[in-house]
Amino acid sequence: MKKRGIIITIIICVVILACATIFSIVKFEVWNPFSSCFGMLRILFTNTEYTIVQHIPNKVGFSKTLDTSDKGGGQYLEEYMAKRGFYIVPEEQLGGMLVFSNGQEKEYVGFSTNKYYSKWIWEK
Repeated sequence: MKKRGIIITIIICVVILACATIFSIVKFEVWNPFSSCFGMLRILFTNTEYTIVQHIPNKVGFSKTLDTSDKGGGQYLEEYMAKRGFYIVPEEQLGGMLVFSNGQEKEYVGFSTNKYYSKWIWEK
């Protein structure tokens, strides 16, 4: 009887982890559900402006859109890129795909936002 309870508990944990992983992949394009979960919690419940939740293969960040300041997620992205030495190239923007350059190389960043957060995905 005790063994059966342990097996059921393990199965429930595996199912929850599988569902969280699928949700993380579909919504955020991040394979690690813990990384995306902690990133979202950090953005929603702390004063963090943005957080990087995955470095390889794509860098994915979240920024607040529900904020007490006048900044939106796009302004946080531009500040982050400026710290890295990149500036936005508005004439090459394609919808939600922003183009940044440092004079030698270009980085393409997919930008989307909703009521709670902004998502930045670096494209190749």
